Amino acid sequence: MSSKVLRDARGFSEVISSVILTSVIMVIVITSAYYANDVIRYNLESVEFDQAINSLLSLERMVDKIMFNPGSTCSIRTSFKTTCPYFTQDGTLVIFANETEIASISENAFRIKGGESVGVSLSFDYVGNHSKLIVDLNEPLGCVRKYQNQGAWVSLDYFRIRCVYSGVMSYYNGTNPEPKRRNVVEILAVQLNSSDLNPMERSRVILENLDVQTQQVILPQGNFSITVQFNGNEESVSLTSLGGNPEIPTLINLTTVRFKITVLGG
Repeated sequence: MSSKVLRDARGFSEVISSVILTSVIMVIVITSAYYANDVIRYNLESVEFDQAINSLLSLERMVDKIMFNPGSTCSIRTSFKTTCPYFTQDGTLVIFANETEIASISENAFRIKGGESVGVSLSFDYVGNHSKLIVDLNEPLGCVRKYQNQGAWVSLDYFRIRCVYSGVMSYYNGTNPEPKRRNVVEILAVQLNSSDLNPMERSRVILENLDVQTQQVILPQGNFSITVQFNGNEESVSLTSLGGNPEIPTLINLTTVRFKITVLGG
């Protein structure tokens, strides 16, 4: 009698042990599956975010390439499976010469948001300097920047101008045999505009040079400052710091190049 009870107890213990072992294995398998899915999703989103950074770096290079070729287009192929493009209106870039407003340009940025698993621990400018409003000939006009703002973002913006002293121009007015001399200051600004944003897993980002607009401003002799204001920030540069001669008048050539960005599937 006692041996039968012992055998029954042993058999029941083996069943319980099997159930416990099976449950533990199932928990391990399910946990591993969830962890593997998280790792795969993180890797996929990280790769696509890196691809988004490279796409905006390519766009910045294409802007330089077709800067003075109105009607020209370029395109790149990319993927928006876990990322999403946005176009934001960020403010107005106001340009002053000798305290007189000479231009007011509505500025926009092209931004791509990363997937939910991706984060940016430290903001970083890949190209340009986001804090500068005036750059010279040796500095990029555009800025490609990654940052964290309720998710990982990378952006392309042109919230600044390029201001360059080109030298002294001499010209004849047809009546005076002596040439008139003027400083020449070149100012360049870029405006990004949006068309259709229809992102798909396979997409094309199309950049089009809409037009190149120019205007001229003549200032009397004397030193003056070019001042740029944007969203409460201000930066100035004087004629003499550019290398100009304050004893002669100055001709300012202001060029604004407008681009359109379109995102299409295909």
